[in-house]
Amino acid sequence: MKVKRTVSRRVAALVLPTLLLAAGAAQAQKAPIKFVVPYPAGGAADQITRLVANEAAKTLGTSIVVENKAGAAGMIAGEAVARAQPDGTTFFVGSNAPLVINQALYATMPYDPEKAFVPVAGMGKSPLLLVTRPGLGPTDVSSFIAFAKKSPAPLSMGSASAGNITHLAGEYAANLMGIKVMHVPFTGSAPAITNLMGRQIDIMFDALPSSMQQAKAGKIVPLAILDNVRFPALPNVPTLKETGFAGAEASAWFGVMAPARTPEAAVTTLNRAINDALKNPELVEKLRGIGAQPMPGSPQDFGAFISQERAKWNPLVKQLGVKAD
Repeated sequence: MKVKRTVSRRVAALVLPTLLLAAGAAQAQKAPIKFVVPYPAGGAADQITRLVANEAAKTLGTSIVVENKAGAAGMIAGEAVARAQPDGTTFFVGSNAPLVINQALYATMPYDPEKAFVPVAGMGKSPLLLVTRPGLGPTDVSSFIAFAKKSPAPLSMGSASAGNITHLAGEYAANLMGIKVMHVPFTGSAPAITNLMGRQIDIMFDALPSSMQQAKAGKIVPLAILDNVRFPALPNVPTLKETGFAGAEASAWFGVMAPARTPEAAVTTLNRAINDALKNPELVEKLRGIGAQPMPGSPQDFGAFISQERAKWNPLVKQLGVKAD
């Protein structure tokens, strides 16, 4: 009996640490993940992120918590994630402004967008839509331009924030059309659209997820889409190119970034989960239903896309003389 007990104790001593390590690893894998969105709930970034996160969480076998941290053109959220522990649990939902345009718009930033993060995966992008407040008058681009040029004061143009693509693309398109606008920045697309419907501002170049349903319901007036092709859900809305203004194509895009020095395994695992989610027909249909298109690809693909966006938009900041409000 003594021999048997001794052997049993030895076996337990060898097996128990292995079981504890396995249990610890499983617990670590199940740790909740946080996606920090730099805009308020209800806007394009928030809607796209929640749809993708809900589906990706199924593959990961853990929850993904979406936290909205708006302000400073996305830089409050960006700084918070840049300073977070690179342990694979906290990620930044990056977009045009905090990853690209702010570099040219602000003299200093609380983080270096090229060094503070590593790309994980794109999630979705959405073309911008030129919309006006109800009762403004114009119902097409030509009458809109005529109205704007006759207006005694510049039309007020809302945006999701200073430096946001809804700001820069709006300034660029207005310049192409030869009209003057007065920029009115908000803390996200959702509050901007609310003010547009309430007639506190005149126009907006907004991403489809926060404007399409209101346009279809007649609460705001859609004039043109800033893309090469018409959007299927708005078949009667022409592209700005069709109305004679090529080159103003612009999309709001959103993807996941990790703090620098995040383990490659964590990046790869999350990239795979997001790409698996973007292959789901139901999710694709939901994204298109709110006015977005999926952005699948590797971390390298998303990184190359961001670099292309910097090369395209940052020179325009200086060309247009756009300032941070």
